[in-house]
Amino acid sequence: MTETSIRELMARAVEDGPPSGIQLPVDDVLSRNARVLRRRRIGQALATVVLLAGAAGLSVLLPGGPPSALRPPAPAATEPAVVTPTPPIDLESRAKAALGLLVAAAPPGYRVQKGEPAPGPGASTYAVRETTWRGPGRPGKDLYWAMLEVQLDGRAAVLTVRVTDQVPAHLRSAADPCSVRISTDEQSCRVVLASDGTPVRIASWRPVTGPVDEATRLVNGVLVTVQQAGRPRPNVYALGRPVLDDRQLADLTSNPTLLP
Repeated sequence: MTETSIRELMARAVEDGPPSGIQLPVDDVLSRNARVLRRRRIGQALATVVLLAGAAGLSVLLPGGPPSALRPPAPAATEPAVVTPTPPIDLESRAKAALGLLVAAAPPGYRVQKGEPAPGPGASTYAVRETTWRGPGRPGKDLYWAMLEVQLDGRAAVLTVRVTDQVPAHLRSAADPCSVRISTDEQSCRVVLASDGTPVRIASWRPVTGPVDEATRLVNGVLVTVQQAGRPRPNVYALGRPVLDDRQLADLTSNPTLLP
């Protein structure tokens, strides 16, 4: 077969196309490429779905994700708060403790009355130790009060503790505790430091029954008073001298046991 006949045969094959059932290598390549392209598109679509699903799950885990994707945490179980009521102040116990402080403060040599009433004028009697306190059915100016009679050489004096929340306004606002009077009978006033450094106001006056010394301390809106005074009664003269000195009075007044 000559070169010319070969060219003519090739030209007719191009014009007429391949015989039925016969594929040229070019068609096989194109078909194969189409299948590869179709598989690639399917793979890309699957990968896109996976990426979208992963992004949605990650937005739930990461802070700042879409509010619609965030699930609120389940509320933590909390127990109801238990409120412990504050017990009322036991003023009766405070009054009895104050009486105990007065008994302990009596200097050596003084006779402390045991509690039997002392005879008074006519058929009356004097209490030689006594306590009282505010409570239900027991209104009073003082929160509580305690009194003790002591004797020296047959002469009597009385020691008294008073604690009240009824404090005059002029006393609350005074910068100098001795600048205002608590009792109209006061003749002198001084500020004495207790053993713990607490300043205590002590006022004095001298009625016919003997000298009176009154130590007061204002703390937390409460006025604490410790007083000593002579106490005359039938067949007993008033003690004409102080039972306690200024430091002892100041220490009693600043004793934390007296605070309600």
